[in-house]
Amino acid sequence: MQKNLIFGFFITLFIAGFSFWLIFRQIPFVSLCHVLPGLHKGYLFLSLLSLCLFHTCDTFRVWIISRAVGIHYSPFYGYVISLVSTFGATITPAHVGGDILPFYTIKRKGEYEFYQIMSVITLKSAAGFFFYIVCLPWAVKALFERPAQTKELLFLLSFILALSGVAFFIWQVLFKNNRAILKQIFSKKLRKIIFNYISTCAEFFRNKKGVFFISVLLSFGLYISLIFIGIFLVKAFSPKAHIKEIFFSQLPLIYAIFLSPTPGGSGVGELGAIPVFRPFLPFSYLGTFALVWRIFSQYLSALGGGLTLLFLIFKDWQKK
Repeated sequence: MQKNLIFGFFITLFIAGFSFWLIFRQIPFVSLCHVLPGLHKGYLFLSLLSLCLFHTCDTFRVWIISRAVGIHYSPFYGYVISLVSTFGATITPAHVGGDILPFYTIKRKGEYEFYQIMSVITLKSAAGFFFYIVCLPWAVKALFERPAQTKELLFLLSFILALSGVAFFIWQVLFKNNRAILKQIFSKKLRKIIFNYISTCAEFFRNKKGVFFISVLLSFGLYISLIFIGIFLVKAFSPKAHIKEIFFSQLPLIYAIFLSPTPGGSGVGELGAIPVFRPFLPFSYLGTFALVWRIFSQYLSALGGGLTLLFLIFKDWQKK
C-alpha cells in the first residue's frame, strides 16, 4: 500500500504542476507576496472556516453511520478519518483512496469486520450522491447559461478522460496485473462477507432511516461548504462579486472534478478553475487565484491528511 501511495503522490504532483505550468504560460503569475497584502482578510478567514466546516460535516456524517452499524470511536478521531480520506482521494485515480484508507483508520480502532467498514463507506457514498442528484438541474442550467465556459470545461474533461483511457491501456499492456484473486470470487469466505455486507446495508435502510437522512443533510453541508471556500476566496480578491453567481458557476466544476479519473481531479481542478472564475476576477489574477483555490479546497487538507497518516503508521509501527 505504501508504494502505491507514494507513486500516486508523485503522479498527482506531476499533473498539478504541469497544469499550473500551462496556466502560467498564458496568464501572468502574480506573486502571492504581492497579492496577499491586498486581499480581504475577513473573507480569507471565512474561506478557512468553510474548510473546517467541510471536514466537520464529513466527520459527523461518517461518525453517525459508523455508530449505527456498531463501530465506535470518538468524534475527534473522526477528523483524523476525514483528513486521511482526503489525502487518499487526492493521490489515487478516480478518488478511490478516499474509500480505501478508511479501512485502515477505522480498523485500527477495534477488531471490526470487513463488511461493517465496507457498509460505512457505501452508506457514506450513497448519502453524498444525493447532492449530485438534487443539484444536477442547476448544474445543467449553469452550463447552458455560460456556453463559452461550458465548451472549455467539457473539452478539458473529455481530453482528460481520453488521455486517462490511453494511459490505462498502456499500463495494462506493459504491466499485466495478476488476476489470480478473481478466481476466489465465489469462495465461501467471500460469499459470507458479501452476504453480511448486503444484510447490514439492508437493515440500515430499514431501521435507520433517520440516521441516513441526517447523513444526507451533512453531505449537503459538506459540498456547500466546499463551494463557499471558492465563494469567499473570490470575495477576498474581488469583494463586489455576487455570491449567488459564484455559487452556481462552480457547480459544473464540482461535477467535472467528481467525474475526472485523475487523482483528486488534478488537471481538471486547476485548468477548469480558469473559465469558471474568469467572470469574477481580473485576468492577471486568474492563475494565482486558481493556485490559492486548489490549495484551500484540496491540497491543504491532503497535506494534513498525509502527515496524519504518516504519524499513524509510525505510531502503529512503534507498537509492533
